[in-house]
Amino acid sequence: MKKKTPLIGYTLIFLGTAFLVADADALFNMYYLHYASIIVGIVILLIYYLTTRSEKNLLCRIGFHKFEHVGWDDEVTFRLIYRCQRCGYEKKVIRSSGGGV
Repeated sequence: MKKKTPLIGYTLIFLGTAFLVADADALFNMYYLHYASIIVGIVILLIYYLTTRSEKNLLCRIGFHKFEHVGWDDEVTFRLIYRCQRCGYEKKVIRSSGGGV
């Protein structure tokens, strides 16, 4: 069940926004069901990420890292290295050439 929790949360958020965009209130009497599903989906994701991730900072547990550019990768010339200022999480990002001429 723990592996399916993000899927349930994202599904509720998607269904809520789909009902909102499709204006399902005009067809069915939903009593703000789309807003409730979005809120419940967000709460499920927040609880899941706060309990399963191990970062010390709460914002980093949710996924709001504060990245800074620390350098370029040695293996690939156009890959940048970013590190989170709070928790030290490091990610490598490949940048395109900008559609160069």
